[in-house]
Amino acid sequence: MAKNDKILIDGIIDERIELNLPSNKRDEAFEYFSFEQILKDYDLSSDEIKNGSVDGRNDGGIDGFFILVNGHCLQDPLSFNWPKSGSILELWIITCKHHDTFRQAPLDNLVASMTELLDFSIENKDLKVEYIDLVLKLRENLKFAYRKVSPRLSEFSINFCYASRGNSSDLGDSIVSRSEQLIQVAQDSFGNCVSKFHFFGATELIDLNRKIPNFTLELPFKEALSSGERYVLLVNLNDYFNFVSDNNKLRRYLFDSNVRDFMGLNRVNEDIKETLKNLDSPDFWWLNNGVTILATGASVIGKSIQIQDIQIVNGLQTTESIFRHFQASGTDPKNRSVMVKIIVSNEDEVRDTIIRATNNQTNVELASLHATDKIQRDIEDVLKLNEIYYERRTNYYKNQGIPVNQIVTPLYLASGFINFILKSPHQATMLKSRFMRSESSYNEVFSLETDLKVWPKIAEVLKKTDTFLETVRPGRGSSQRFLKTKRQFLSFLVLSKSFGTFNFSVGDLISLDILTLDNTIFEEAWELLESVNSSPKTSEIKRKTYLIRICEAAKRKWSLKGYERMKKGMPPKVIKQIEKNHFPPKKNRITLEFAMKVNDLLPPQPWKPNVELEIIKTLKCHRREYFDAVAILIEEGIRNYQKDGVVYDQEGNVLSFDKERVDSETLELFRI
Repeated sequence: MAKNDKILIDGIIDERIELNLPSNKRDEAFEYFSFEQILKDYDLSSDEIKNGSVDGRNDGGIDGFFILVNGHCLQDPLSFNWPKSGSILELWIITCKHHDTFRQAPLDNLVASMTELLDFSIENKDLKVEYIDLVLKLRENLKFAYRKVSPRLSEFSINFCYASRGNSSDLGDSIVSRSEQLIQVAQDSFGNCVSKFHFFGATELIDLNRKIPNFTLELPFKEALSSGERYVLLVNLNDYFNFVSDNNKLRRYLFDSNVRDFMGLNRVNEDIKETLKNLDSPDFWWLNNGVTILATGASVIGKSIQIQDIQIVNGLQTTESIFRHFQASGTDPKNRSVMVKIIVSNEDEVRDTIIRATNNQTNVELASLHATDKIQRDIEDVLKLNEIYYERRTNYYKNQGIPVNQIVTPLYLASGFINFILKSPHQATMLKSRFMRSESSYNEVFSLETDLKVWPKIAEVLKKTDTFLETVRPGRGSSQRFLKTKRQFLSFLVLSKSFGTFNFSVGDLISLDILTLDNTIFEEAWELLESVNSSPKTSEIKRKTYLIRICEAAKRKWSLKGYERMKKGMPPKVIKQIEKNHFPPKKNRITLEFAMKVNDLLPPQPWKPNVELEIIKTLKCHRREYFDAVAILIEEGIRNYQKDGVVYDQEGNVLSFDKERVDSETLELFRI
């Protein structure tokens, strides 16, 4: 390792802390940076990287847990575009330590946890070690993915990574031995698995950081037809492979997000595969529609063309099939050709029209084409006037070097609209990408009738809320999970207090002076939010109940109007109970430190009745303090919500139950 590489890494992390990327904590900034560099070839979005971060108490030594199917990050199995065949499944398990050496302890933890986490015969409830919900959820996603693609699985790999500021060429024998043990654990768990261990020290991370996506490339061709700045080329298959690959890896950043999802080897792609393998077939371009590239500039020099700002907007199936053929050491002795269309345009509207037209000819989901909608372009333009960059196309601005703290995504903005305009923070909290699939939901949020000036205000309020939340976030746990849980409720309270009503309008939000939302109003809203008896947010009705409790408390304390609007849709019995059992602000706020003392004394879940009695006696605390501490543990994802002997995750899924008290069929308590 070069002596100064560690200094360079520290300089990069210093800069990211200043940008609050993803927070102002050094270990978290280093962790995010490591994930970003290690997974660079997959061109993951900021949200995908953050959602794969599982760092926290009871994480099993895992800091990053990433599942990729055909190079695309699996987050929500229900909305994921599953390939029809020819699937490649990859698992990346990453541990990051801001040490200046590589140490054995992190690998000891990984060996212990991966031995049982990769054993799918063990149910989550039977695991010997207690893990946070997110680790268990991602494990379930991996199990689901493995079952889903197993009939068509062509390649399965498990990659273990250890990132630090140390020297990867100076590893102790015990560390190397542990890494080899992890590889063996993976191979013992899956007979068809290829497993590797990667050490990323300061030098490796610096080298990866210097690897900038190259959007200006040269493409050799055999024949060309041109008209103005439009070109139709016949390109040798091997030359095209070299054009779209770098060190035998696909340049995924070249593909417009609308056409990124390779559908696996379905019937059409099977035909492409067979055509490539069959040397007696006609020339490739006779049988294939080819590839369409958008660019901002192109110039022909001899028998090659220099292309600027490349975006491949159609032909991903063709491209990936060609890439796989040559990556697997395939040959093309007949020098066949693929047809490539290049269209030069600097007008976003023209580019979007081409993207929509070319992709309407193939089976691309309408949801994937929303990025080309007029409303999406309009939002992008109005946000840019306020120095906010709208990623209507995944990583478009990130790949241009725009700081992540200035970038917002459609889902981020949509959650703010649902929160502030539709007055549904409880729904905004759990908004997922599949929301974009529903035309009615999409059109309600992204309507051309909505005043465009509201979008910058939504973004600014959410960003300001995130900044404040980072100052009150507990030291342990994932920043992303904490922000997701608290962001919508806190920002709604802040705006309601600012306007004096829960029922503020679009016009009110547009006229808001963001500077009036100072730290004082955030602190007052945070104090009230934390004083309300917390309700486990495992279902929409429970999140709605939690919201009404917050609003009822805010109405009493600040005399806010519009409370009737917030009660809409809730059963009268629930409203009556909430208003009757109003919980005033607590005089003595339970600390996370006290909650962790309770956690240390709690047995594994599911808990038996009266489990609290011995803990209350040991800690000499009140019964209320015990339950407040447990509520904090549940909020932070350290423990799970439990009712009547059944344990639930944060989305309401059953994790386990007390077999001695609960009927396995009905999940209800046995009748005595």
